[in-house]
Amino acid sequence: MKKTVLTAVILSLLITGCAKKESTEITRPVISGITTINVFQSQADDFYETSATVNSKTSSIVSGMIMGKVTSLRVKEGDRVHAGQLLLTIDSRDTAQKAIGAQAGVKEALKAVESADQNRKLAYKTYQRYKNLYKENVMTRQEFDQISAQKNITDIEYQRALQGVDKARAGLGEIGVYQSYSRVTAPISGIIVEKSIDVGSMAVPGQPLLTIETPSNLELTANIDESLINKVKTGMRVYLESDSQFLQSKITTVIPKIDPVTRTFKVKIALSGLKSGQYVKVKIPVSKKESLFVPQKSVVHKGQLTGVYTVDNQNIISYRLIRAGKTFGSNIEVLSGLNSGDKIITSGLDRAVDGGEVK
Repeated sequence: MKKTVLTAVILSLLITGCAKKESTEITRPVISGITTINVFQSQADDFYETSATVNSKTSSIVSGMIMGKVTSLRVKEGDRVHAGQLLLTIDSRDTAQKAIGAQAGVKEALKAVESADQNRKLAYKTYQRYKNLYKENVMTRQEFDQISAQKNITDIEYQRALQGVDKARAGLGEIGVYQSYSRVTAPISGIIVEKSIDVGSMAVPGQPLLTIETPSNLELTANIDESLINKVKTGMRVYLESDSQFLQSKITTVIPKIDPVTRTFKVKIALSGLKSGQYVKVKIPVSKKESLFVPQKSVVHKGQLTGVYTVDNQNIISYRLIRAGKTFGSNIEVLSGLNSGDKIITSGLDRAVDGGEVK
């Protein structure tokens, strides 16, 4: 009887232990539809990074040539204009009055020429007549000399009158040019990028009124640390990043003059596909480095945390914190948090769950 009771107790304990064991097994969510890769050390360019602003190679600052109020403004910022197009007008009433006076002066000068010409022709006829009389000994040499002198005087007066016409016409031409300054036109074709005047404002000679840039002729000028002056060369490729745009270009000009204040030198970079004034991050490859790189699309941000989803040898997913370094095109450098050979998830991240099992 005792033996039977002991056997029953042992069986009861075995059954209870098995039940407890089964209840402690972890149930993991099964994850499918993801893509993984193994990451390894690889060689990549080490970049020098700086920033710059896109500028137009062809830029024209339109200034006034006369003083006066702006009576009309035909353009606004962002408008496309062509060379010779009227941009604005400046009050020219003073020059208009001067032009009327100059025109009257030209008329008076022409009348003076007409009068001098008549006197000259009359003096010449008189001279011819007295010349014949002198040949016939009808008049003295002194009388003939007086007539000759009078003729010469009328010739001189005629030439002076002609000079007076030239002077009056030149003055009228100058006023005409001055009047033309009241109509300000575009010196080049391009886009109005800045407006510094409004209707009713006073325009002053030399004061900038508008700025025009040619959008199809852009360049980027970047300041580079002096330590790289022997490494950065014309023709080197560079990488540009602006507003989620990633472009590749090349250095077209190196200006090997170091600024004594900033301790930098300038390089110019060819551009296309960007706009004037746009901010650009410039990356110039200056050496090679060995490091771990992961696709940018595999990096997951959780608040202030940065990490990736890894998959271990048992196909268990875990969120691994990393310290990210520089960006290299579509990849990002991992300074710590991963080891060479680790497997990470690169797509299907929306399905990934920390602790999930990959099937």
